[in-house]
Amino acid sequence: MPLVRTLCLLSLGLSGAALGAQEAPAKPAPKPEATLPTESPVKPPDHEDCRARFCHHRFHADFGAYAQAVMPLGDLKTNLDRRTGLGVGVQWTHEHGDWNASRTRLEWNTFREGGPVGAAGTRTYAKNVLLSFDHLFKLNQGWSQAYLVAGLGGARWDVEQTTGVLRTTDWTTKLAFTAGAGVQVGPRVNLEVRYVVSSVSRTFDGNTLQASLGWRF
Repeated sequence: MPLVRTLCLLSLGLSGAALGAQEAPAKPAPKPEATLPTESPVKPPDHEDCRARFCHHRFHADFGAYAQAVMPLGDLKTNLDRRTGLGVGVQWTHEHGDWNASRTRLEWNTFREGGPVGAAGTRTYAKNVLLSFDHLFKLNQGWSQAYLVAGLGGARWDVEQTTGVLRTTDWTTKLAFTAGAGVQVGPRVNLEVRYVVSSVSRTFDGNTLQASLGWRF
């Protein structure tokens, strides 16, 4: 009888353990860790390319050359017996936006020797080299652009005067003020009229009126 009681208790214990195992909730499986969406790398701006485009559109520079007719005025006109001159030059233009530009202009002008002037019959020959820093004010936009010119620079004068057998030469450098107007015909050709105020000495002014035809490269 003790053996039968022991077997019954053992069977009851095993049955309870089996029922407890069936009723225990299953442990949930771990959730996968959330992954953040990866961002596509942003390419940094190409500063060199931006600078090149900026300079091309706003600070584009052009080289050019021009030829001109030069009419002397004042004392220069009187001493040259009204002889006109010719000139050639080069210019470097910087565009600054839509309405303004700056320009460096270097030119050489020469005048034929005039006839005898005055009681002494003095003949005068003159030439100069002029360097001017101009500012251009554009008046309109489009294929053809009108503009105004204002400039400040210097003129290196070479004036030779001959009276009989006596010849004198005067080399001098004076300020030169420029005012004028022009028109840019398309991207290459420009026509311009300038009034240049300068002098050879205190009593000898060297003002000129210039009409030029220019070409941008």
